[in-house]
Amino acid sequence: MEGLLAKLEPPLRRLHRLSAINVPEVLDENHMGQPFYRTTDPRHFATLLRERIPRDVIVNKVVVHSASRGAFVRWARDTIVKQSIRNMVLVGGASSIRKYPGPGVVEAAGMISHLYRSLAVHEGTVGSIAIPSRPHEAERLFTKTLSGIRFATTQILFDTDSLKGLLTEYDVLCREFEVSPLTVIISLAPVSDIHDLEFVRWLGAEVPDVVEESLFSRDPEAAKDNSIDIALRVWKETVSFVRKNGIKVPMGLNIEQVSHHNLDAAVEMAERLSGALG
Repeated sequence: MEGLLAKLEPPLRRLHRLSAINVPEVLDENHMGQPFYRTTDPRHFATLLRERIPRDVIVNKVVVHSASRGAFVRWARDTIVKQSIRNMVLVGGASSIRKYPGPGVVEAAGMISHLYRSLAVHEGTVGSIAIPSRPHEAERLFTKTLSGIRFATTQILFDTDSLKGLLTEYDVLCREFEVSPLTVIISLAPVSDIHDLEFVRWLGAEVPDVVEESLFSRDPEAAKDNSIDIALRVWKETVSFVRKNGIKVPMGLNIEQVSHHNLDAAVEMAERLSGALG
């Protein structure tokens, strides 16, 4: 872990447009829906990272795998009070029909909002995950907004088709009910080889055939550069669409390093997209 922190510190300090560092919780579920954790506690790593890099940290929590609702509340209180981590992304389970022991995302967000009020925490921010291709995602996003969630990071995107539909429908709902929209943060990631592509698909990303062809159409060594070009196109197309249609949903960017060998590529992507922000 110390070796990884040493590698992360110099490039992250160079990213002047970096607002926060988002630390995921990666796990698998077995056939019974029980978790197998693939990483250490994200809070531990986030705390060490914050000591080296003067940026806010965000920790992810798969809330449904808490042992109970009470266990989640204790986790949240410990995160806020003892760990001094005020920003978190709440994640649901892999199955929509399986019964989990912990709370759902909306319920967990309400619990944290209550904790913020009772502890007089004013700078805390709760986020969630958005899956643009999922049916009725705009309604889900609207319900999350009402529960106190202030931002949503998308799954890793390689095109804008489903995102445009989500932004349009969500904007309509917020206007109709006079609700301030949350910030939609587009997740993008470099892909250096076919193994990276398989991993982002395992994470839930949808990669159209035409995108896969464009990634590996030239020399396989050019896949990283191609993926950065695709990320720039996704961002620019989204910004153009939002402006053209008068959509009032705030936007942001989340650059993911999905494998150890992609740190330099992720930093390069972040630097180039920082320039595209204007």
